[in-house]
Amino acid sequence: MVHTLIREEYIVAQQMPPIQFEYIPLEEARRMGRGPRMDPQLYEALQEKLHTLGDHATRITLPEGLNATTMKTRILRVANAINVPVTVRRVPGGLLFWRSTDEDLQQAREVASRLQAGQRGRGSRRSRRRR
Repeated sequence: MVHTLIREEYIVAQQMPPIQFEYIPLEEARRMGRGPRMDPQLYEALQEKLHTLGDHATRITLPEGLNATTMKTRILRVANAINVPVTVRRVPGGLLFWRSTDEDLQQAREVASRLQAGQRGRGSRRSRRRR
């Protein structure tokens, strides 16, 4: 029985595709470990679009299989990198984003402070329950 298990594992190991190695220039390898974890073309397109935002909003229709939360995070990451305040909203079938106004930024601060206050209150209640 032991021989059978070893033999089956050996057969499975033989069916695996061979390991392939690829040589990559050192500078490119260093950039792969850092920076945005998204397609460079997408990063450049978002960067260009965010620079050109004026008094209008932009709608992105998301293709099937692309998560709206992931795309929202990518937009916010690029906007933060180029120091452009952006407001992102979900709409049916995609996302809508625009350059944040003072009113948008104030609303975001208020929501953040309410959320932080709520978390502080929860922590103190939990500690009382654990006695």
